[in-house]
This record gives sequence, C-alpha cells and structure tokens, in this order.
Amino acid sequence: LGIGLGIALGLKLRKSTARVFVLLSDGECNEGSVWEAAMTASAWETNPLCAIVDFNGWQATGRSREILSLEPLEDKWRACGWETRRINGHDIDSLRHALSGFSKIASEGQPLAIIADTVKGRGVSFMEDDNNWHYRIPTAEEVLQGKHELGLQVEA
Repeated sequence: LGIGLGIALGLKLRKSTARVFVLLSDGECNEGSVWEAAMTASAWETNPLCAIVDFNGWQATGRSREILSLEPLEDKWRACGWETRRINGHDIDSLRHALSGFSKIASEGQPLAIIADTVKGRGVSFMEDDNNWHYRIPTAEEVLQGKHELGLQVEA
C-alpha cells in the first residue's frame, strides 16, 4: 500500500486523472505499514487510490481470526478516512458496482477501500478453504482436475 500511495501522490502532483489500485491480503493488513499508509492517504487526500483487500480468512499459519482478528475491518478503514465498501469477492458485478462511484469519491478527496470476502481456492473441491494450498504445488493430475472443476479447457 505504501508504494501505491507514493504512485498516487505523484499522479496527484502531476494533476493526472489516472487511478492506482492496490491488492492486499487480509493477513497483510496486520502490518503497521499498511495502516501508516492508510492514514497518510486520507490525510493527504490521495484520492486516486483504491485498496482491494482479499479477505479469505487465512494467513500463512492459520485462520486470520485466530492469529490476529481484523474485524471490524470496514470500521478500521473508515477510521483512517477511507470510503469503504464490503462485497462478495467472487461476484464481478459486485466489484463493478463497488468501483462505479470511484471517480466521484476520488473527486471528493477520499481513497476507496473495498473488502472482498472470498474463499481460498474457491471452485476447486480439494483446494477450497484449505490453507495447505498456501504452500503446496499441485501435481499434474491435480492441475487437470482443478481445470476441469473450473470449466477450463483441458488439453489432451
């Protein structure tokens, strides 16, 4: 987020209409640098900045809520001065809708935070909500099975 903030500040100084999007994990939001950047972004009205948090409930070593709970995450972003929206991260229309007012929000001097609730490995039965896939590499057979389950073309 700090790098995205720097890019957004540079764009603002140049009076550019470009936007900056940063994808964060929920586990990453446990880091102080994220919140320092979040507070700075709103304080300096870094309006071309949008953070999208992939909130799948997992961190490298376990469930986010068991390691260091982030809830109420929306309230934390709002407390830092961000316009905040929570969506189903698997629903493209929800994401489009959440982003639809970004230009208006940005013109008012606010960055935008979108918390996208997701399920790790969604759509692949043996991966879904299984944190072992934070580390594992699928076998060739598992890749084929996953492609099949996702409705992707499987090469013969």
